[in-house]
Amino acid sequence: MPAVFLHSTFAYLMKRLSPKFSLPALLVGSMMPDVEVPIIYFLTNGAIDRLLFHSIIGAMTIGTIASVGIVVFIYPSFVSFFFRIDKTYIKKKCIFSGTLIVLCFIGNVSHVLIDATHHIFNPLLYPILDQSIDLFRISSSRIFDTGIITGILSVIYFVFIIVSWRGGKGFWKQMLV
Repeated sequence: MPAVFLHSTFAYLMKRLSPKFSLPALLVGSMMPDVEVPIIYFLTNGAIDRLLFHSIIGAMTIGTIASVGIVVFIYPSFVSFFFRIDKTYIKKKCIFSGTLIVLCFIGNVSHVLIDATHHIFNPLLYPILDQSIDLFRISSSRIFDTGIITGILSVIYFVFIIVSWRGGKGFWKQMLV
């Protein structure tokens, strides 16, 4: 399975598509579904590790709502404190709006769809159906699928890191705001 941070690759691609988009909304949304992983894993004694936030319905609703809350109320203070970026500048990118909601939604759904290409359990229609929907799986080999997805996302991610590093506008500011 790709590392959580590799899901942010889609956020960087979307930001590149439209520089006006809120990168914090896309970043938080793209990583939100994995918040449930340790909780579900613990509650099921390791039987499953993904459920509601990894379903289309959960990503569209609870995942999006949670992402919006984090972006608006927590992200500016957290990023400002740990990465020494001006909090006022970050807050401008985290203002509650319809666009911010849509971007959190897009981030959540992108995560679910990326995971659906390589996981062996894909609860895409949970809670309507609690079975795996494997429509988007690349092959029948989890190892092959994970290798392909991780490889593609890693290459794109590292391109963004190199471009941001050479951008001269502050690496963390470009990667987080």
